[in-house]
Order: sequence, then C-alpha cells, then structure tokens
Amino acid sequence: MNKRLIIGAAMLLVSCLMAPGVASAHVLKVDDHIGAVLHINPDDSPTTGSPTDYVMSFSDDSDRFSLQKCDCKVSIIKGSRIVATEPLTASGRETSENRYTFTSPGVYDMRFTGAPKQAGEFQPFTLDYEVRVMGNQSATQPFPLLLWVGMAMGIGLILLAAYALDYASDESIKAMNREHQ
Repeated sequence: MNKRLIIGAAMLLVSCLMAPGVASAHVLKVDDHIGAVLHINPDDSPTTGSPTDYVMSFSDDSDRFSLQKCDCKVSIIKGSRIVATEPLTASGRETSENRYTFTSPGVYDMRFTGAPKQAGEFQPFTLDYEVRVMGNQSATQPFPLLLWVGMAMGIGLILLAAYALDYASDESIKAMNREHQ
C-alpha cells in the first residue's frame, strides 16, 4: 500500500519536472550602478510581422540616472548584423516604452546603451538581452498557470482515490481473514 503511494507521488513529481516551463524575460541586468529589467509584450513572446512593445525599467544605485539626461539607444542585433538602432522613448524618469516589428524569426540581441548628455551626470552603460522571436501569430502561448493548477489537482485527486481504494481493499481482506479464523 505505501509502496504504491510512493511510486504514484514519484511519478507525479517526475511528470511535473519534465513538463515544459514558461521562460520569463524579466531579468535584471546590471552594468556597475545602472540596472534595468526588460518586459516584452505580448507575453514576452514576440512574433514576426506584428509590433512588439517593450518596456525598460531602469534603476540606479547612485540615484543620478534619468532618461531625460540620457542619450539612450537600443540596437537590435541578429547574429553579427545590426538590424536596427533606435533611440529610447522616455515615458517616465526611469521607464521607457518602445515598439519594434521583427521581420524574421530567430534569436536576437537587444543591446541597450546609454551615455549622459552632459559629462558626469551618470555612468555610461551597456545592457544585453537575448530575445527569441517566433515566426508568426500562431506561435505557442505559455501554458496558463490555472491549467497547471487544475492538472495538479486532478492528479492529486486520482492518487487520493487510488489510495482510498487500496485502503478499502486492505480493510475488506482483513475483515474476511477475521471471519475465517
């Protein structure tokens, strides 16, 4: 009885670990005092042929950085070729909101560079992010969290039912043995 429960729990754990996860582009990159987090819409899964909105949220340990004081740019690089270079559009003191349309699928490097408009205002920086671009709108979407929770609950209920049936079976065998003695 306990052996089956342990095997069932192990199978559940293995199936959860082998299932594909959802990658997140929300990674803090830091160059000395300047750091930033890149967020890409839609769902951190850009596709070709449709505009991709991306937001950069900067932070500065020295508290001297602001996008208004920065000559900030993004270079879109595929392989060793720079596909585009565009200035960042400030939507706040430390936030930029921009848009780019990728023309072909593949792995791109988004390189964000910044230098102060007046020397000494803050340190220059370079931050690189790797972005995977899917080929079309029918690209696979991340597996919804609620679906994961529902699957886990369903598997848990199946294991619980199997344990209950095994327990009931053991109790009926014990009762039959007591009657024959």
